[in-house]
Amino acid sequence: MRCNTWAILLLFSFFSVSALATHEESEEKSIIEFSIKPLVCIVKKPGDACSMTATVSWQAPKAINSCLYQGITKVACWLKQKTIKAVIEINIEENMVYTLKDDNHHIIAKQLITINSSLAKKYRRRLRSGWSLF
Repeated sequence: MRCNTWAILLLFSFFSVSALATHEESEEKSIIEFSIKPLVCIVKKPGDACSMTATVSWQAPKAINSCLYQGITKVACWLKQKTIKAVIEINIEENMVYTLKDDNHHIIAKQLITINSSLAKKYRRRLRSGWSLF
């Protein structure tokens, strides 16, 4: 009976240690600071393609291997880096999500780049007619 108690305690301690290790790994990934600036691309009219220069930066608590993706397309990769500040060219035709992934293709962080136009999509209908009797 006493042997079973020790076996159960040993089993529970094993699961608690492995759960703690998993929790620490997930905390490390959430500490990564990731940003792309600017977040909005301005085009002249709706439907135009957007081209701009953006600054990508990220910082991690320890050196990691990572790659930046534009949708499913790989844009850039870095090996064993803790801090990155890079300038990239962005060419998009619609709102796009940029993701930072590790070696195992797990998403570490993501950022949405949106497109806004300086002209409205539709002109507003005039509320009054252009002519009047009075």
